[in-house]
Amino acid sequence: MKNKTISIDKLKILFAIFIIAIHTYPLTSISENADFIFTHVFCRIGVPFFLMVTGYFVLQKALQDKSVLIKYTKKIILIYAISTIIYIPVNIYAGKFDGIGFIGILKAIFIDGTFYHLWYFPALILGIWTTYFITKNLKGKMPIIICMILYLIGLFGDSYYGITSSFEITKNIYNVIFKIFEYTRNGLFYVPIFIYMGYMLKEKQLNIGTKQNVILIVFSIILMIIEGLILRQFDLQRHDSMYIMLIPLMFALFNLIVQKQDKTANNKKLRELSTTIYIMHPLFIIVVRGIAKIVHLQDLMIDNSVIHYLLVVISTIIFSIFFEFIKEKIKDGRNSKRQSLDRA
Repeated sequence: MKNKTISIDKLKILFAIFIIAIHTYPLTSISENADFIFTHVFCRIGVPFFLMVTGYFVLQKALQDKSVLIKYTKKIILIYAISTIIYIPVNIYAGKFDGIGFIGILKAIFIDGTFYHLWYFPALILGIWTTYFITKNLKGKMPIIICMILYLIGLFGDSYYGITSSFEITKNIYNVIFKIFEYTRNGLFYVPIFIYMGYMLKEKQLNIGTKQNVILIVFSIILMIIEGLILRQFDLQRHDSMYIMLIPLMFALFNLIVQKQDKTANNKKLRELSTTIYIMHPLFIIVVRGIAKIVHLQDLMIDNSVIHYLLVVISTIIFSIFFEFIKEKIKDGRNSKRQSLDRA
């Protein structure tokens, strides 16, 4: 049996499916507490995983050659622009841009995202450039310290906002932040620590054994569940993306993954498939709900949260596979045509 059997590209599909859960609440018809633990605590590892992958594969190269970062940024801008266009009809139907004005539209495009899941792309761009400048210009432990401070600031505007809002001074400070950003789960406060940790695990090659990583993962999950339940019990959360225990959990989990990864299992198609799944899944939440109403099966397809979640996941994956297949065929056709012209 191979020692290194994990494919990061395959895991990206799994974590994309976790993110779908955040937007569909798959266990609500079984237990609200179980759904909170699964959806609002455990599945919060999905986005940090993607950010750490970026730090691991992109930031190290970018620090050696800035053109790598510029090229990556252009790629993300293109993906974000296409995603924005896809969701324009939905936004118009929902009246999202009614009365928000020109400044509000700019804020949606460049900061908060043009649809509820598309916040990730402007956050990723701001986050990787922020982490790049911090890491490029600061030495020693300062980059990780600055990233942790930024995360701490974000934490008290997210899961721990109930504490912050109890004091007039801090409440006023965060009110200013919320005029700029809709949430502190953004490219300035949330993203840098995960990108830096991904980079650090690539750069430092830390010699932490499998057993130690697994122990830290298990204890971090348990403590993060307890943390989430306490925060929920005392109604402290403004949002629930940021937890203290998310940092050690992601550090140990990603360290274990990169130690066990099969570096030969580099699959660009799976990588692109995971991105398509992420982009398209809210559209299929709408589609599944629409079909359920048409066929009068709301009790089964919507109210049954497990079935609803599975239908969204399956339909999104099927469409995404088909989309990537068509995209590949178009690309192959263009390449064949180019080769024919070159031979001519």
